[in-house]
Amino acid sequence: MIYLLLDSSNTLLSVGIKKDKKLLDKISYPCFQRQSEYMIVEIDKIFKKNKLDIKKINGVMVSIGPGSYTGIRIALTIAKVISYALNVPIYPISTLEINKLINKDSIVLFNARSNRSYIASFSKNKRLLKDQVMSNDKVMKYINSHKKFHLIGDLSYLSLKGETIDVLNNMNALFDSIKPIKDPNKVKPIYLKETYL
Repeated sequence: MIYLLLDSSNTLLSVGIKKDKKLLDKISYPCFQRQSEYMIVEIDKIFKKNKLDIKKINGVMVSIGPGSYTGIRIALTIAKVISYALNVPIYPISTLEINKLINKDSIVLFNARSNRSYIASFSKNKRLLKDQVMSNDKVMKYINSHKKFHLIGDLSYLSLKGETIDVLNNMNALFDSIKPIKDPNKVKPIYLKETYL
């Protein structure tokens, strides 16, 4: 079984191939602009490098946000087109979830601009805080009340240091926990605009 893994929801453009239970190959690098041009090229490149035919894939796993509005739409649109064309399911997953530390306590954060953050938290693999937007003042209070949790993400905007996660390895590890969706029209992005808590 071969699956394509895609994420362009934040600062990295990430493309991977999962074969059976292993991550066969991956491409991941910072890409702040022109992700729509590069992602197609990278998908073609990784399949050619591994001498695989994209028409033989069994599904596409894609991060659906929250994150960059344009970035989310790029990976999700490509996943939907492939799903339609090849009649394969999509495995949608939260961007915050693919950035958690698996089997550890973690708070995942990304800059949502306007003095706000996208945030979710996990104790081991149990979700404590659902994906949401929170004011940075409340984020700092949440972090201070969970001092033993690992902080994940580029947190320089909060003057904090966060850990970096290999999202493609995480997507591979979390794959079996994601329910496939056969109808691409039913896969919706996670756009968070409101402030909670």
